[in-house]
Amino acid sequence: MHAFRCAQEEIVDVLVTGAGGRIGSHLSRILLAEGHTVRAFGLADDPGLARVAEAGAEVYHGDLEIPEDLVPAVTGVDTVCHLGAALTTHDVSDDRFVDVNLRGTFNVLEAVRQHAPQIKRFVYTSSDAVYLSLDKDEGCGEVIDESHPQRPGTVYGATKVGAEMLSRSYWKSYGIPFTVMRPTATANPEEFIQPSSVFGRRWFVKAAITWYEAHPVLSPTEQAVLAGLRSVDDDYEKLFVLAGPDGATATVTYADARDVAAGMRAMLETDAAIGEAFNIGPAAPCSEGDFVEHLGVRLGLEVVEIRQERPRRHWRVSSDKGRQVLGYQPVHDPIGMIDEAVALLPEPDGGPM
Repeated sequence: MHAFRCAQEEIVDVLVTGAGGRIGSHLSRILLAEGHTVRAFGLADDPGLARVAEAGAEVYHGDLEIPEDLVPAVTGVDTVCHLGAALTTHDVSDDRFVDVNLRGTFNVLEAVRQHAPQIKRFVYTSSDAVYLSLDKDEGCGEVIDESHPQRPGTVYGATKVGAEMLSRSYWKSYGIPFTVMRPTATANPEEFIQPSSVFGRRWFVKAAITWYEAHPVLSPTEQAVLAGLRSVDDDYEKLFVLAGPDGATATVTYADARDVAAGMRAMLETDAAIGEAFNIGPAAPCSEGDFVEHLGVRLGLEVVEIRQERPRRHWRVSSDKGRQVLGYQPVHDPIGMIDEAVALLPEPDGGPM
């Protein structure tokens, strides 16, 4: 059960951009169950919007890059949860990150300034990518909290830093109270066991080969991984885990979308959250080696190890600030998410496992 520390002023009308996505759909359902009016904004071809509409959300189709599209959705709301973004998992280009994540966030903030004078909270969804410098040794072994320097090593991470600064500037210049959520890599449980999901290429051999081969330009590290994958590929599906020269695997912080949505909900009426950023992640970090081994056991698949020249990064992102300030209580961990997803798989005869 999630506990929230709320201020006295209650939210009523909430706009959720990207409402058809992993986090947005769960957040919309949480808010609807509490009796709030939810406006769900997203692209017309997003199938997730139809599902939140069935739950009771008011759907507004539009594009973050078109300011006029935002006006009907924003007008008169008192809370905005801005989750709409271009994601690294969707293989978009750097210019799309700039257009959607940076310019799109500006468009949302400007629409709020002009058409939502009673705004009580603007929550921007950033990413732990704001910390990831990609330098060889930086961040290895240390715990990343909100005081860690923001040194993004990708255009995606840079646009997240820029959008955070835009949100802050609209608080200082126009009085729009903002909070930043920095989620770790976020999934629904079923995505962990599906080779076709955006997470599948992280540990399913054939899915990873297909993904790498679809990219005409690969870094030397990626070329080495692809060569390793090809060397173990055969007629059978199997899993892989990347390891350093000593055999050690990375530490990862895969979060459940339900926990992350609950974390964002906790930000909406907590006065101490205004002007602050919060890392939001799982109940505990996990060894990637342990994760893939457990996945292999549950799916009955062989796990192969592919070693790299560099040590694997131990990416430990702390959610302690969210626990202390928001009362954030994540209840899911990556191993448990695998078990939950496998439990829902049908047996060959159609019965539950």
